[in-house]
Amino acid sequence: MYMDRMTSAERMKSLAENKALDRVPFISLATMYAGNIAGLSSAEFFLNPRASYDAQKLSAELHVCDGSPGFDLPGWMGLDFGAEVSFSNGIGIKMPKFVKMPVENIEDVSNLKIPDFNKASGFIKRLEFYRISRSNNLPASIPAGSPLEVIAHLVEPPKLMRWLYKSPETVHHLLRLSTDYLLGIADYYINEFGAENCSAFSAYPIESNTVISAKLFEKFSFPYIVEIHTHLKARGIKNFGIHLCGNHLRNLNYFLDLSLPDRSFISVSEEMCIEHVAKAFGDNYIIGGNVPTPLLISGDSSDVFNVSREIIEKMKYHGGGFILMPSCDLPPQTPPLNLYAMLKAARMFGSYT
Repeated sequence: MYMDRMTSAERMKSLAENKALDRVPFISLATMYAGNIAGLSSAEFFLNPRASYDAQKLSAELHVCDGSPGFDLPGWMGLDFGAEVSFSNGIGIKMPKFVKMPVENIEDVSNLKIPDFNKASGFIKRLEFYRISRSNNLPASIPAGSPLEVIAHLVEPPKLMRWLYKSPETVHHLLRLSTDYLLGIADYYINEFGAENCSAFSAYPIESNTVISAKLFEKFSFPYIVEIHTHLKARGIKNFGIHLCGNHLRNLNYFLDLSLPDRSFISVSEEMCIEHVAKAFGDNYIIGGNVPTPLLISGDSSDVFNVSREIIEKMKYHGGGFILMPSCDLPPQTPPLNLYAMLKAARMFGSYT
């Protein structure tokens, strides 16, 4: 039987420094899943950063996962702008529901202002979570975007899609506001924790080519993404991660133009060829992915094991390093044996020694 030769902390440190590993790292992205197996209600998990952090830490120990706990409160940015959200109090994690969006029509846009961070409830919960992380010598994660996703927490996405064509000036106004909001959060984190203790992470679900075209991405998203990354690099952030959520094949050259620092982390959904993404970014970048989340929630453990093996055998020797992980956040109802199947595959087929 395979025995790990490194602790998780040792493995992830060696990966970041591009040094020898015992095996392919395995990250579960088990945030809501962790709250579920801990028996927490949605309200307890989403609104209590300590309970969320502890549940994730114990889940990682149980499943022998690498990586660090991460803040998870869907819609937290909308809360900062005045959205009303309801949470289930029953056992079992369920996604929060928006009761009221901050923007219901174009006239509401002119009333929006960047929140006071001392009163912004989503920001406060997130900051509390990463203060706990820092007390455990883990980095604080700066939300680096996307600005378009921020807007999707302010206005119903179908309405936003219509405004891209019918009222582009309104969308640009919202993007300016969202970008300034994200830059304000970034500066707050850097001032409190120090740039050396922060990482930056961004995900791009709304920018997926199944949602908007590459032409719209170039016009509406990319300039603001560049601005955020330029600012963060100027402030001394060196550790970046991006998640290509959905199919970003036609956007890929834009992300390459971001000139992310070496050893940045790029994770990929099942909708993209992970080998193609790895080849495009090259050997100076860590690639993560991309066991399909539908398989993890509804497939059996043997299927998960076999798919994990296939991905490992494709990516194990990527020059920048590879992490086996789900293609997106782990669904809370995932059978525990499916996580064990991923770990087993990482140990059996991901060994470097």
